[in-house]
Amino acid sequence: MNKDEMQFVLASRLTAHRIEMAELLEPAERLRLVHELMQHWGEQCARLGLGSSMGSQMGTIMEWKGAAPRGGSSGSRILIAGAGLNHSAAEVDAAVAELDRRDKRGAVLAKLARLRYLHGVPVREQMREVGLAESADRTYRNWVKALHLQVFAILAARAGRVKQHTVRRVTMRLACNIDAT
Repeated sequence: MNKDEMQFVLASRLTAHRIEMAELLEPAERLRLVHELMQHWGEQCARLGLGSSMGSQMGTIMEWKGAAPRGGSSGSRILIAGAGLNHSAAEVDAAVAELDRRDKRGAVLAKLARLRYLHGVPVREQMREVGLAESADRTYRNWVKALHLQVFAILAARAGRVKQHTVRRVTMRLACNIDAT
């Protein structure tokens, strides 16, 4: 990772930390931070793409002419260099996807997010694509503000202490007592 990438990663971590401390921030500062995160999301997607790929086992065998050398440390490793979006960009991506699944208005906001941050479409084109009149600048700004507020709310819910777990929590039972239940 070069110096610029490292500085950008540190800046995105700082921004994510600021969002966690949102109660201490003013509303205008929150919107600015969400805007920066969404810009980061757009840059990450432009640089890495929306998908990621991994090398095949056969490719590793061919590259090393056999099994790849073991590094001495066991366990999983953090994948780098094209293995997908970083954490903050992935969270924004998940927030936009959740917004898209909500309702009709959420779908329009998600479309606006993709046009604005992923594709860098000019403002007039964004307005036309989401169904706003060309003279409705204030309405457009209100939609962008609503987008930022909705993404912020989703990010706050995902980062909060009360996360939705995908694993069902049940108590363990002894195998010898399984017939008794």
